[in-house]
Amino acid sequence: MLDDYTEQIEITSRRGYLLKDLAKSFLQCLGEVGPISAGKLLHFTADMISSGGLPLFEKLCWDYAYEHVGIASPRIFHFLFKRFRELNEQSAKLTMEVFYRKKEIQEQLAEIVLILQECPKKTKTKIPTVPMDTHENESWLRSVLRTTDKMAVRKVYQRNSDLEQMLHAGNEMVYAIQEGATERALFWVKWLLEEDAIMKKKYGSGLTTVERGPLKQKTSVGYYIIAVLAEVYKEFAGKAMVRMHEEFQALLDIYRSDTTQRKKLDTIAIMIQLLTDVPKWKVPAAPSLVPDQTKLQRTISQVEEFFKEVLMLPLPKKLLPHTVTGIKQKKVKDSSKQDKLQKKLDMIDEVTMNFYKMK
Repeated sequence: MLDDYTEQIEITSRRGYLLKDLAKSFLQCLGEVGPISAGKLLHFTADMISSGGLPLFEKLCWDYAYEHVGIASPRIFHFLFKRFRELNEQSAKLTMEVFYRKKEIQEQLAEIVLILQECPKKTKTKIPTVPMDTHENESWLRSVLRTTDKMAVRKVYQRNSDLEQMLHAGNEMVYAIQEGATERALFWVKWLLEEDAIMKKKYGSGLTTVERGPLKQKTSVGYYIIAVLAEVYKEFAGKAMVRMHEEFQALLDIYRSDTTQRKKLDTIAIMIQLLTDVPKWKVPAAPSLVPDQTKLQRTISQVEEFFKEVLMLPLPKKLLPHTVTGIKQKKVKDSSKQDKLQKKLDMIDEVTMNFYKMK
């Protein structure tokens, strides 16, 4: 572990930034607003990508979306999933040098970070802690049940292959969602996942033998949970309580993709927030990701100059790794505070936009 940390300290980008400093600066600019921060963001993006850091760039963007955007802009997950799938497909077909020199690639990368930067902010929901004495404890489970069977659960639960804990926890999760109780719904998600993991560790098999997921995760309880959530979404959509078909489908696709268990849990959390929060919105649909398309395109058009500046420098001896440790994202200002700051920054936009012309 210490060797990995020491090696990481020595890694620098094409522009000469230390790996940790580059990642921190990139994330900091994502959380800021205004043309100056946008310019810096394009600079750090060009440096990271041209230093072989596409996987690192992708990870940082996803981490930021989960940590600081979330349900404040549900469409961001659909957008990122689609864009990174396209970029990775192109990256696999091209050499690294050809990839990051293509103008259309540079513009796609710029679009990602600029849209992320403009997204409204919402602090990530905390996943509840589940007491250990609640596990493998039938008397406790029976004592806390509050609801009858739910249709969404009945459509997914298979009596011959799924243990009763899945039925009860699924019903309680759906009941909490219907009441708009996000934290209680997440409690049952966490409880069910932990119950399954404990049983697998002790007995070699978990709560289900149904093959709902791919490969090694085919009998994972997580796939039972998202199947139930999908049924809840269908019910809500049928009642016009929510209109986010593409956004919810993208979350399902993200969960099913080759990603970490932590990201899978965070994805479930976003799904539950979408089902508990959106029906309360005046308009139960995802707001646009790009309020001002003209402004966005004007800024994107400058990205080629930022890449040219970095590409004049030699490629670093070591390409950037896929991840970086030891960085902690600072809290970003919520949307109301950002709006006030934006008003002040708009007063000097006419002058500071010259920043791009000077680069």
